Amino acid sequence: MTILSATTQRKLFFDAIGRGWRWWSRVSSGLSAASRNGWLKALGLVSGVEVFAFADQAVVSATSFFTTVMVGRYSNPAELGAYAIGISVLAVMYTIQGSLISLPYSIQRFRVLGTPAQHAGSTLAHSGLLSATATIVLAVTALGLYAFDARSQLFAMTLALAAVTPFALLREFSRGFTFTHLQIAQSFILDVAVAAMQISMLAWLGWAGRMSAVTAFGALGVSCGAVAVGWLCFTRAKFVIELRQARATMKLSWGLGKWLALGQVASQLRRFGIYWLSVMIAGAAVTGVYAACMSIVSFANPVLFGLGNILTPKAVLAWKEGGAAGLRRQTVRDALLLGLVMASFCVVVLFAGGDVMRFLYHGKEYEGQAHIVSILAFAILVGAIGLPAGSALAAMERPRAIVGVGAVGSIVTVVLVWWLMRACGLAGAAYGSLAGNVVASVGLWLAFLALVRRANGAALEHRPHRVGPAQIDGGCCQAPDQAEKQKKVAPMIRVDDETFSRLADEGGIGGDQIILPR
Repeated sequence: MTILSATTQRKLFFDAIGRGWRWWSRVSSGLSAASRNGWLKALGLVSGVEVFAFADQAVVSATSFFTTVMVGRYSNPAELGAYAIGISVLAVMYTIQGSLISLPYSIQRFRVLGTPAQHAGSTLAHSGLLSATATIVLAVTALGLYAFDARSQLFAMTLALAAVTPFALLREFSRGFTFTHLQIAQSFILDVAVAAMQISMLAWLGWAGRMSAVTAFGALGVSCGAVAVGWLCFTRAKFVIELRQARATMKLSWGLGKWLALGQVASQLRRFGIYWLSVMIAGAAVTGVYAACMSIVSFANPVLFGLGNILTPKAVLAWKEGGAAGLRRQTVRDALLLGLVMASFCVVVLFAGGDVMRFLYHGKEYEGQAHIVSILAFAILVGAIGLPAGSALAAMERPRAIVGVGAVGSIVTVVLVWWLMRACGLAGAAYGSLAGNVVASVGLWLAFLALVRRANGAALEHRPHRVGPAQIDGGCCQAPDQAEKQKKVAPMIRVDDETFSRLADEGGIGGDQIILPR
């Protein structure tokens, strides 16, 4: 047998790579545009908005992941724990701002509330009020910790969080605003800028040996503040703040936002309640295995969160421009897209979930959990299919249906997890999660289809009848002069703002009737 020298082997290896690259270039140049863009684009399910939304969320998720890794690598577990607690507080404030401010603005931005700039300015003022309130609460908490001789690390962490909160919330507001107007490319640029600044500062802190929870939050605050303030200066013409308008907008937003916040609470209970029940039933060790299984499924989060960020703005636009029929088409399209993407993810998890689990986690406790990971992946798939229906209900301003369905889904999840986990262990928790998501998704779709059908029927019923010059009265044609008199004395009908906007979009305002908003 001939043994080739190392130089000859390297030459043959690079020659093979060169031939393979030339072959692929010839093949790819002959592909059609539809083939190069993928079969999803060929079906028209994926647009540039969805691609940018996924890329934007991938940047945000990667920044969060690398920040956590760098804090853990260049500090100690205590600092990482303090950082995790601070991030959880920020996450709660993000949820409050999204439910009470950003999401109501996205849904109600076509309402007649002054000019668009005044409506946007009122929303910005509400975000500033929330930031100020949160900052004051955190600062008072930090002073209380200092007065009661709490650990200096906790005091410093709370004080740093108070300083960072306004900038973090402004950055999150800018993301929500750009998503509302479907300016995803702008959001992508902002998030890339934040990621570059934050990771660079963290790398310097790690290199200089100054990494801690406080300095990590300092890096987060500086990067978010610089980018968000720059964005606000660049887009300042879009915001006009008037005190009277801000009060009216707050009243309108609160009427919708309080229900959306309750819906978020129900969703979070269905998601995180399993951890609490697992600790009570099986202990912290089993809960840790469940968390490890969920971490494998969380690889789908960039897709879910990325596409989920634009579901409501697209539903609002479809509801305004296409009415019930347009909203139904958009919702079905979004459900198909999410279903196809998540079904592909489930197939990957079905075949490789166990291997990924063994690669990331070492120990006998983590072995043989491929079945659990697969069930949780299908639970995420079922939940994703229900997201477009929930966004459509929000666009129709039917939040009570979302809260009701979410409450039922949470109750089913808690009851089944409590019962099945005692009998089947960790698999019972996974099946309980799957059953709860099935109930929630089916309930959202049933509520949406029922309400959108009712809305379509109401629109047809209230659609004005156009009357021609020749009027029919008792089977006899009226004289032209009588018809002319009726045309001059046109009846005035007052309808609510929603019906008025829908009739205007459908072309129903016209003929010989005058329709005014109340």
